[in-house]
Amino acid sequence: MTPPGSPNPAVYRELRDVLRRQPEITETWYAPDAVQRRYLVGSVAPARVESPTGPDAPQIAVRWLSTRDEFRIDYTDPNTGFHCGWHRDDDHPGLGATHFQYKHPEDEEPTYEEADFAATTPPKLLWACLDDLFSVRLPQLTTE
Repeated sequence: MTPPGSPNPAVYRELRDVLRRQPEITETWYAPDAVQRRYLVGSVAPARVESPTGPDAPQIAVRWLSTRDEFRIDYTDPNTGFHCGWHRDDDHPGLGATHFQYKHPEDEEPTYEEADFAATTPPKLLWACLDDLFSVRLPQLTTE
């Protein structure tokens, strides 16, 4: 049995499969390492995002605590300092169970928005977030 608050290895295998199928992602790995597997990381090809970035690859980090159904899906671009992500946690109760947040490097504070998904399973939620990230959020939030 997985201890409360710990990552579930079966869920992480499914989530890694979702990351590997995403065309923008070129590589995936467990962090801090393959033994501890606290979260997943995906390397994003800079030329495959709109607006293209580079030369350093942005990353997506996925942390899922399935025993509490909490998650964090975070995108970070080391070239621009832009960061965004979806979180299901108790940090912002006024926004409901799940929220989206983003921060440009020139912003003093992140911007928060309520988020709601029809998907309920971890793989489907990750698919929904990745689709929204690459087709809507990055084009809208990173175009100057």
